[in-house]
Amino acid sequence: MQAIVILTLVVPGFVYQVSRQAVAGPDPEQREFGTRVLHAIVSTAAFAGVYALLFGARAAEYVRDPNRALDDVGFLGVTFIGFALVVPWIVARVGYWVASSGWYRIGSNALLTRLHLRRPYDPTPSAWDFAFGKGEAGWVRVQLEDGHWLGGYFGGGSFASSFPNPQEIFVEEGWVINDDGTFTDVMHAPNGMIIKCDKALSVDFLGLATDTEVQANDGQEAS
Repeated sequence: MQAIVILTLVVPGFVYQVSRQAVAGPDPEQREFGTRVLHAIVSTAAFAGVYALLFGARAAEYVRDPNRALDDVGFLGVTFIGFALVVPWIVARVGYWVASSGWYRIGSNALLTRLHLRRPYDPTPSAWDFAFGKGEAGWVRVQLEDGHWLGGYFGGGSFASSFPNPQEIFVEEGWVINDDGTFTDVMHAPNGMIIKCDKALSVDFLGLATDTEVQANDGQEAS
């Protein structure tokens, strides 16, 4: 019984962190191991408080009479899996999806504006993560240190790295770009192309322009 109580008070916070990181990516505020442990402890305390409020009386019965735990081993095992693993896993993902939804952002911004309150601090670690975090499809071009351009179509099959990994883009269609930054009508890499951008001079987002519009771009539109 003591082992179940201790595990239930320790495991949920770590499960919550792992589940949230799986959908939200690495948290720049938790780079240090000690910080991650502290966040896990705080999360565990929150889950423990809710569990104690809802099921504290039932748990107290097992504490007063430990022999009952031997009779309900299967029930306690399922309960532990649910409270320590399943619930934190689901809560982390549901919480992230709600907080990242468009209606939540619109609603929270409207409420803050109505109450004349400042908007909360944005934890996005860099402009790179902010730009690609929008998830918008479109044409992207990158100017390298030597002045040459690389780019292509960034759509649903494309990918951009996030903090703290090196800045890289995978465009699902790589196109030839002239020295002035205009796209040609020649597809260079139809199966995709990886562009390393850690030393790029600029990364331009051209939106969902048509092929003709992209080719006619004057090379001056910046991100």
